[in-house]
Amino acid sequence: MPAGLRIVSPTQLIQDEQQAAATAVAAEDAANQNSRLTTSLAGFVDGEFSRMVRHRDGANGWSERLVDALRVFNGQYDLQKLQEIKKFGGSEVYARLIATKCRGATSLLRDIYVNVDKPWALEPTPDPKLPDDVIADVANLVQVEAETMTRLGQPPTPEMIRDRTAALMAGARRAGIKKARAEADIAFEKLDDILVEGGFYSALDEALVDISLFPFCVVKGPVVRITPRVTWVNGKAVIENRPVMFWNRVSPFDIWWTPGVSRIEDAAVVEKSRVTRADLNQLLGLPGYNDAAIREVLKWYGRGGYVEVAPSSETERAQMESRESPQMNESGMIDMLEYHGYVQGNLLIDYGMTAQQVPDPLKDYFVDIFKIGRYIIKVQMSPSLKKRPYYYVTSFEKVPGTVVGNALPDILADIGDVTNAALRSLVNNMSIASGPQVVINDDRVAENEDSDELYPWKRWHVVNDPLGNNGQQPVSFFSPQSNAQELLGIYEKFTQIADELSAIPRYITGSERLGGAGRTASGLAMLMGNSAKILQTVAANIDHDIIEPSVSELYDISMLTDTTGMLRGDESINVLGVKVAMQRETQRQRQIEFLSLTANPIDLQITGIKGRAAVLRSVSDNIGLPGEDIVPPDDELKAMAGPGGPGQPPGGPGSPPGAPPEGGAPGAPAPGGSPQMPSAPQGPQTNVVGAAAKPTGANPAQGPG
Repeated sequence: MPAGLRIVSPTQLIQDEQQAAATAVAAEDAANQNSRLTTSLAGFVDGEFSRMVRHRDGANGWSERLVDALRVFNGQYDLQKLQEIKKFGGSEVYARLIATKCRGATSLLRDIYVNVDKPWALEPTPDPKLPDDVIADVANLVQVEAETMTRLGQPPTPEMIRDRTAALMAGARRAGIKKARAEADIAFEKLDDILVEGGFYSALDEALVDISLFPFCVVKGPVVRITPRVTWVNGKAVIENRPVMFWNRVSPFDIWWTPGVSRIEDAAVVEKSRVTRADLNQLLGLPGYNDAAIREVLKWYGRGGYVEVAPSSETERAQMESRESPQMNESGMIDMLEYHGYVQGNLLIDYGMTAQQVPDPLKDYFVDIFKIGRYIIKVQMSPSLKKRPYYYVTSFEKVPGTVVGNALPDILADIGDVTNAALRSLVNNMSIASGPQVVINDDRVAENEDSDELYPWKRWHVVNDPLGNNGQQPVSFFSPQSNAQELLGIYEKFTQIADELSAIPRYITGSERLGGAGRTASGLAMLMGNSAKILQTVAANIDHDIIEPSVSELYDISMLTDTTGMLRGDESINVLGVKVAMQRETQRQRQIEFLSLTANPIDLQITGIKGRAAVLRSVSDNIGLPGEDIVPPDDELKAMAGPGGPGQPPGGPGSPPGAPPEGGAPGAPAPGGSPQMPSAPQGPQTNVVGAAAKPTGANPAQGPG
C-alpha cells in the first residue's frame, strides 16, 4: 500500500466532506465578520479626523496657541527662546503675570457661577392656560348666583353678570399662575438634582479655568452611563444598575471640529479619549455596543495599548501636564475616537444598519460613532433633538465668525514678553551691580599670588613694572551702575497696562499696592464692582454658549423620558449668570430698603403678614441666615394672627367685635335698596391646583356663599 494513502468507508467520507464544508463556511463567516468590523465607516472617521488635525496643526490652526498657553501657565519659556537666553548667559527668571491674571479671572467667574446661587432658573409661563373644568365651574357658579338673585326678586343685569364672571376668571387666573410657579419650583429642584448628580457644576468649574487660559473651553454632556447604586434594605446592600446623565470638561487639546465653521452647532466633532481594558470589559453586553468589535480590540490592543497618530504638540503637552509620553504608553492606554456628525446612509448600511434604521441610503443621518483603531465599537442615531453635538464651546473674548476666540495669554502676549524681558534684565543688572568689579594688571602681580581669590584684608604682592610705569595701580576696583529703579519702573508700568488690557486689576488677586479709592473698604468694593462689570461680557458668553443650551438639552430629554409629569412643557430657561454679576449686591440692598420702607401699618394692611414674612425670608437667605428657621411658616402665622387678622377684629378696621363683614351678606341689597352680585373675594375659592371649587350646599334663601 503506498505510504500516506488513507482508505475510509463511504459514510466516513461523507462526514469528512461535511466537516470540511462547515469549516470553510465558518472561515468565510469569520472573514465576513472581520470585514464588517472594519468597514468603510472606519475609513470615513479616519479621513474626517485627519482633515481636522491638518487644519488645527497648520498655519491657520490653534495647536501652537494651546501649547503656548500651557507654557505661560506653567511659567516656562519655549525651547527656542530658552536657548537664546542660555546663549546670552543671563537669568532664566519668568514673570508669571499672565498666570496670575488667569487665576484672578477664574476666581471672579467662580464667584458668579459656583456658589449657593444657581446660575439658572426655570420660569413658569406668565399666562397659564386655565383647564376647561375651571372655566365650566366659573360659568356654573355665575349661573347659580344669577338664578338665586332672580328667585329673590332682584334679577341681575347683564353688566353685573359680566363683571362677576370677569372677577372670578381673574381669581382663577391668579390661582393658575400661583400653581404654575409652584410646579416650576418643584421641576427646577428635580432638574437641578440631575445636574448635581451628573457633575454639571463640577465640569463648569473646571471649564472656568480653561476659559481664561485657552482660546476656548468645552463642556460635554449629557452622556448617559450605567452606574451602580447601592441601597440598604433590612441591613443588606442591594445594588441596582441605573442610567445616569453625566457632564464633564473636555480638554481643548482633545477635541477637533470641521474646519471653517463659525458655530459649534454646525460642525462635526471628533473627541479623543483614553480608555483601559477594564473600561472595554464593562461595555461587553451593553445595548448598542458591538461585542465582536470590542473583543477584537481587546485581542489586538489589550496588551500594549493603542495610540492614534499623535498631533505634533502632544509630546510637549504630555511633558507639561506631567503625563507619560504618548510614544512610550507604558500604561497600555487605548485611544478612542468619538465622531458626532452627519454620515451618508450608504456607509451606515454597509456597517450593518437595517433599512428601517436607514430608510434612505442617499440621505445624511446625524450619528454618534465610537472607534478604536480600525474597529467600530458602537454606532447610534444621535439622541439630540436639535441634531447638534453635545459639546458646548465658548471663549473669554469671542472672535466673530469663528469658534476659537482669545484668552488672556493671547491678549497679554506682548505685555508678557516685555515684563519677562524687564525682569530678566533687572535680575542680571542686580547680579552684576551687587558687588565691585576688579581690574588686575597681571604683569605686576607676583608669580605666587592667586589673583582669582578675593576676601577681606587680602594682601597683594606685586612687582615693579619693567617699563618703569610704576604709577599704574596693579589692582583697581569699580562698581557697575545699577539700573534697578529704572527697570522696576518699566515692570510696574507694564503691569498697569496689563491691568487695563485684561480687565483683571491687581487688587482682585490680593495685592496691597493700592491707591486712591482702593485705600478704603467702600472704595475697594466699588473698584471690584467695576471689574465685575467688565467681566459681564465673559459671563454672557458662558450663559449663552454653555449653560443655556446645556439646560435646554436636559429639559428636552426630561420632557421625552419623564413619566411623572413634573414639567408642563411651557416653562422657559432663564440664565442668571450676568444678572447675578450685576445685581447680586444691588438686589440685596434693594430688599433691605424695601423691608424698611414697608415697615408701617398702611403697607402691612396691603401686603399682610404672609407677604411680610416672604420678604423677611428672602432677605434672611440673601444675607446668609436661615430664613425658614427665623420666620415661622404661613400656617403658624395665621394661627398667631387670629380670625380677624393681627390686631384687627373680624369685621375689619374700626368694626366692633361680632360685626358682620363689610358689604353685608351675599346677595343682600346694597345701600339704596338695589341688589348686587357677590363681590370677587366672596366668589369661588381656589384649591392648590388652581381649580375653582364647585358650589356645594348653597342655600337659595341665603344666596350663594
